[in-house]
Amino acid sequence: MAKRRSEESGSLDRVFTLIDEAAPGVHDLEPPAAELPSGLPEPLIELYARCDGARIYIDSLELVPSADVSFEAGRWSFAIADHETVSLDHRGRIWRRDDSIEDDVCEGTRLDRWLAAELDALALVFDGDGEYAEGVFDEDGEILPVVREQQLRARLKRDVAAPGPRWRLAQALLEQGAEEDARNELEQVVADDPVFAWAWLDLARVSEKLGDSTNAIDEARMAAEAAEGVQHPQAGYFWSQVARLAVRGGDDMQRAQAATKASLLAPGLKNSQLEGARERLEAGDKVSAKGLLDLLRAVWPRDLEVLDLAKRLS
Repeated sequence: MAKRRSEESGSLDRVFTLIDEAAPGVHDLEPPAAELPSGLPEPLIELYARCDGARIYIDSLELVPSADVSFEAGRWSFAIADHETVSLDHRGRIWRRDDSIEDDVCEGTRLDRWLAAELDALALVFDGDGEYAEGVFDEDGEILPVVREQQLRARLKRDVAAPGPRWRLAQALLEQGAEEDARNELEQVVADDPVFAWAWLDLARVSEKLGDSTNAIDEARMAAEAAEGVQHPQAGYFWSQVARLAVRGGDDMQRAQAATKASLLAPGLKNSQLEGARERLEAGDKVSAKGLLDLLRAVWPRDLEVLDLAKRLS
């Protein structure tokens, strides 16, 4: 344990050396507090021994003062990145909210690795004086896809087993049509984090897109079992995806089993999916509405509201 503590401390020393070497005004560190609140985990004690809060690359990443660290649901919230709270769990892993899935994602396996990864990723957006670098943003002010990919690869270079950055890298590769490369990245994600249900589901979607219905069903089932195993609030949704893929694969027994699971675990799923499908239909987005209908028909094939929606979309 003493050796591990020394290694982590040394890693944080290297991170803060990089921060100290930056041009004035790029980063703003508060001096360490005279006394830390009780109950902080060891990684945060190591962090706050160096500063009692910081603003990295102006306000891109904020480390909150030690007195403002909060503890909830087994995690200590200690930072803010892109307006989202960053937290640390009892195993030292770093978590952050992802609005695309309305869920928390593991962004780092250790505090020092995550901090180093964030510094490297932000350095691709800012120049040495803390100003936005040229050729980084598109006309709408969004970071260019090629830069986003560079940032993700920079994060993985610092923290190779971090599930979140590799999962997003796979999504970026999918956007470019590189399905096989994306599959390879996703397979590594679930190898590193077997209970990352969203990565399993994305693997299933890649297999579905490639016409591999058998693997698609198996991977969706792994997603659903992982979600149910950790009592994920969206476990029923994952089982509904198993049912949908089982329909496509002609496996009615597996469809029925998955549909039962989905109904039991998510009693409100039918109404929320119906509402979403109707909203998309009214907006003229028949493709999205049809996608939701496929899921609804897989779980509730004889429901009158589902059948009525099917008629409207026929």
